[in-house]
Amino acid sequence: MFLAFFWEKFLGTAGVLLLLIGGIIVAVIFIVRSLKKDFKDVFRAQSRFDIELRKAANLISKAVPGERFAKYANVVVKEMPFEEKKTLLDLIDSTYLEIDKDDPKNQYIVETYENLQEFRRNLDSKVLSFNHQISLFPFNVVARFLKLKKMHHYTHQ
Repeated sequence: MFLAFFWEKFLGTAGVLLLLIGGIIVAVIFIVRSLKKDFKDVFRAQSRFDIELRKAANLISKAVPGERFAKYANVVVKEMPFEEKKTLLDLIDSTYLEIDKDDPKNQYIVETYENLQEFRRNLDSKVLSFNHQISLFPFNVVARFLKLKKMHHYTHQ
């Protein structure tokens, strides 16, 4: 009789414990999938931004005389550190103000610059969302385990 009662209680406790462990495992799987998806989204947005940044730098450097862009002539933008990219973006922003936007020859430059700003806003929104996500529990625990760090954004604060 005592053995039957003990066995029944043991199975009930073990069942609850197994159910709890199973729920935690499923939750961790979904959290990891969500973090990976968001990280890939940020990476894709960063790649598109880098391409547009290179294109805008090339076009504006040819349209405006001077040696301001000489430092960036043969640089791979994707391999540049964040601060260098931000400096290049600031240089493009300041140089863009000197361009005659009504000139039909500069229409492609204006369009490329507007695309660059759109990609920057898109990237910044994805980065801010990702950074917010990895700062919340339980994502922050899994993010530390996966060694995910907060990412930089280009919006001036």
